Amino acid sequence: MGYFTRFFFYVVAPLSLASPCIIEVENFLRAQIAEFIVKGRDKMSDLRIDPPGLVNPLLSLGWCQWVGAAIFFFGWVHQFRCHSILGSLRENKGADEYIIPYGDWFKYVSCPHFFAEIVIYVGILVASGGYDITVWLLLIFVATNLSFAAADTHRWYKQKFEDYPRTRRAIIPFKYILEFWII
Repeated sequence: MGYFTRFFFYVVAPLSLASPCIIEVENFLRAQIAEFIVKGRDKMSDLRIDPPGLVNPLLSLGWCQWVGAAIFFFGWVHQFRCHSILGSLRENKGADEYIIPYGDWFKYVSCPHFFAEIVIYVGILVASGGYDITVWLLLIFVATNLSFAAADTHRWYKQKFEDYPRTRRAIIPFKYILEFWII
């Protein structure tokens, strides 16, 4: 059931984020098709890329888009690192042996790749300005879904390994976040 939920989510989420642009895309495609029908392939204008035209929209972004992009990139980098750590666990060991992951955010939580994905969606929320209900719903779904999965993984780690670090949380390092802001 979890697999189908995730599959459905990763198909529907991009579509829901793109939904405000559907009419604009449809109008553009209709105009292109009409031009193709009227002029034919030989008389269609060539595709020309205008580099300043590609850069100008970036220069007009507001502070929340830049901050959101920074948060997104921060989460993406840590998610990549955590997946690299998880992927390297079995390189030197037998295929059936599980190992406790260490490094990056594994110092604080059992599922830092899940926490990083939540950070990515927080970045998307900040970049949207916080006014889009769809983005809020996506963030709530991701945080809820990944929290349940992380809690199960955390319990499994604690049962499987007697020497599992007791200071690790399941997904969100509340204790460490509070210490960061207090200090």
